[in-house]
Order: sequence, then structure tokens, then C-alpha cells
Amino acid sequence: MLLALDVAVTGLGRVVRWLPRLLAIYWLPWLLGTIALLILEAVVQDQLRLGDAPDWARNIVWAPFAGMAYLMLLRWVLNDEPPARAINLEMERKAWIAAPIVAAWFVASITVTGAPMPLLHWLVLPPDVRDYRWEDVAPYYYALQFTTWLVDGVLTACFFGLIVVVERYGWPNLSKHWQLLRRRPVRLLSISLLAAAASGGAWRLGSQALAWLGVYKLAPQGMIPWRDNIQWAFVYELACFPLAFLNFAIQGCIMAEAYRRLVADSGRP
Repeated sequence: MLLALDVAVTGLGRVVRWLPRLLAIYWLPWLLGTIALLILEAVVQDQLRLGDAPDWARNIVWAPFAGMAYLMLLRWVLNDEPPARAINLEMERKAWIAAPIVAAWFVASITVTGAPMPLLHWLVLPPDVRDYRWEDVAPYYYALQFTTWLVDGVLTACFFGLIVVVERYGWPNLSKHWQLLRRRPVRLLSISLLAAAASGGAWRLGSQALAWLGVYKLAPQGMIPWRDNIQWAFVYELACFPLAFLNFAIQGCIMAEAYRRLVADSGRP
């Protein structure tokens, strides 16, 4: 556990020391991804009249741009190639290979984190819940929440490791991926959970700060008509940029440091 904490502290130290370089990695993929998401919402809401775009569709659209940022971060941490410019974009073959991996990671993550309530209704709650007390169902709910937290930590460790393999070998070599995962599985899971706790804590504090500042009031109620609402939607996303950036920087730096040490250990007898 002390080694896992050391990795987390080192990753957080990288965030503090190299914040401008992390910003150089993240801002352009974020901007392009945000524009793509706004276009998706405009098409789904205004053109197709289907309501809000589903989370799985938003994550699939966002995944290529997140993959670019993760690859640039890993190139820096693993190969000691920091971003040399203020404008950085990864458009090589690795980015296209990493995109479906990141999409699968994000879709699996939202599926797992959204599972407790449906599972609770399916496994525990009777059809008529009017006389069912919260005290009766609370142990099951918290057990499901804890289980999904662990599963999400496993997903993060596995999918991030696959992105590491893509960065190192140019292809999702599953044998190399398995070699990394099996070296320190318990430590890797602990680091993944610490990264989730750190980024999640920053997200909650940042969300409360944005709510206090009234940022959430900037968000339009919808994108109909899109010409009247898309600029306010972009202003809202721009106001939320620091929160998204910190989430990427904290989780990405901690996980990248964990895999940097695993890669270094893999070369030892």
C-alpha cells in the first residue's frame, strides 16, 4: 500500500510541477472533442428530435480526442518526450488504434457505474415498493456500489494498460498487455482506485465550486433551435474546462506513473 501511495503522490507531483505542459497536451483535443460533442447534440436534438444524445454516443464521439491526449501523455512519461509546443495533436496511426479502446473503456465504465440501481430493482426490490423501507435495501445498495467501484478500478487499470501497449508497440498486443498486468495486479488495482479517488474528489470539489459560481446556469435547456443555443452551450463547456482538465491530469498522471514503473520492472530479471 505504501508503494501505491508513493506512485499516487509522484503522479500528483507531476500534475503540480508540469501543469503548463499538461495543458499543452490537453487543450486542443478537448476543444476539438467539445466541438464534436456540440455537433452531435445539435444533430440529435434539433435535426432528429430524439432528445439528449445518450451517454454511450457522447463517449464514443469523445473517445478519439481523449485517446490523443492519453497517447501524448504516455509518450512524455514513458519515453521522456515532453510536449515542445503549445499546440499538440496526435494524428498518427496509434491514435486511430487507441480510439476504439478508449471508447470501449468509457462505455464499459458508464455501464458499470450506472448498474447499482437497475440491479437493485431486479434482485432485491419487489414490484410494489411503497411499503419497502430504505433500511431494508441499504446494505444491498452499498454492497453493489462497492462492487461497481472495484470493477471500475479493474477496467481503468486494464484499458489504460492497453493504451500503454499501443503507445509502446503500435498495436494492442495482448500478450504484452498480459505481461504488464500480471506483474503487480494488486498494486495496480490499488493505484487505479487511488487515482479514481483523487480525480473523483477533485471533480466533486470543482463541481461544488462551479455550482457556487453559478456556472451551471449558463447551460441551455436544449439545442432547439441549435443556432440560438450552441454558443451558450460552448460557453458552458468552456467554463467547465478546468474541471475536465484536472480530471484528465490527475488520473492520467497517476496511471501513467504506475505503468512507467511496471515497464521499468519488466526489463529486470
